[in-house]
Amino acid sequence: MSTITIAMADEDLAFLREYSKAQGTSAEELLARQARGLRKVLGRPLPPVIVAATGIIKSDVVARDAHQDWLERKHQ
Repeated sequence: MSTITIAMADEDLAFLREYSKAQGTSAEELLARQARGLRKVLGRPLPPVIVAATGIIKSDVVARDAHQDWLERKHQ
């Protein structure tokens, strides 16, 4: 297991300690749990419905050509 040291505003550290204590854990364990959760979430691909809703352009799309095609369809 690795150890890190981070700079944090005093009020943030106080909040973290109070919150973690209320959760029945330590500030260190709370941060480690958050890091694991973030790694897990970011490791999964977005569901197709989310990708479609966000307007993310696929990597194989040539933006200029796609825009030109859209303009031509729009003005037909």
